Amino acid sequence: MQAKPNKTILRGRVKSIEPHALGAEIELEVSQNSSPDPEEDFLRCEPGTTLKAYFADVEQNPLSIGDEVQAQASLAADAFGGKAIFESVSQIKKTEKTAKKK
Repeated sequence: MQAKPNKTILRGRVKSIEPHALGAEIELEVSQNSSPDPEEDFLRCEPGTTLKAYFADVEQNPLSIGDEVQAQASLAADAFGGKAIFESVSQIKKTEKTAKKK
């Protein structure tokens, strides 16, 4: 349950993957936070920090440690606490990364 609609858009490198029965806990080393609205960015990840979040769609979007990815995350919370959730994670193609460096 989301207390308020929120969205964080990140780029980073996959540091670890801990499989669970219905998904995986993924740790992402953040290289960029490009969230369009700071008021809706509840996670507020800074470049150089890490974010550990649950991702349910691992079978459809297989990831490996070291992959450069773009992710959309949110904070699901209730009166007892909160959990970071990756709503989508997609690999950044090598050509896209190289084009951005030029």
